[in-house]
Amino acid sequence: MASTLSGSAFPECVRVTLGGSNVLTQLNIPHTASTLSVRFISNAGAVAFSGTDGGSLGAAYITLDADSWAEISLSDGINSSKGVTAVYLSSSTGSTVVECMIEG
Repeated sequence: MASTLSGSAFPECVRVTLGGSNVLTQLNIPHTASTLSVRFISNAGAVAFSGTDGGSLGAAYITLDADSWAEISLSDGINSSKGVTAVYLSSSTGSTVVECMIEG
């Protein structure tokens, strides 16, 4: 099920429990966010910029090792995102928790 970060205050964090392997969960990001940090706990995971909530992981994604942080820049340098309004998160092996933080 999709989760939403409101962007009413920065930084903002959310923890999401992902379902089965390669099933996408949509995370909605406000246009004012400049950075997204992601960490999959205990199991590796994937981040994609296109997909459908509840759909299958497609061919365009990056993989992240378990328990390591990835920082993704969303800013164009003038305090505005590059049009990224959602990312799609997926566990590589069964259920896992993912932590996400945005900064403005």
